[in-house]
Amino acid sequence: MSNEYVNALKFQLSHGLEFEKKYITSTMNKMFKVELYMVRREIMQTESSLAELEKRHNMSSDIFYVKFNAGELGDGREYIKWYAFKDTHNKLMERAKEIEKIIHA
Repeated sequence: MSNEYVNALKFQLSHGLEFEKKYITSTMNKMFKVELYMVRREIMQTESSLAELEKRHNMSSDIFYVKFNAGELGDGREYIKWYAFKDTHNKLMERAKEIEKIIHA
């Protein structure tokens, strides 16, 4: 979203009529709910990939992440892929928490 949009929304929320404020708030809330749905779907996809790797290597992704970051596992292609899935999963989980805070504020 460009700064112009952000500034326009800030202005409307601080100077607009009450029904405009409610409309903007309702619309933004719906947008965040859609984004949360999409993030949760991506979380499920990464969890599926992580589960396959965990089963194949008989190790949880949390333990793998610690060992990989400590340099204990090497840098094989599958480990790098696993690291990328785990890192993405962590970021998606954080994003979901941020969105949930906004929705429930």
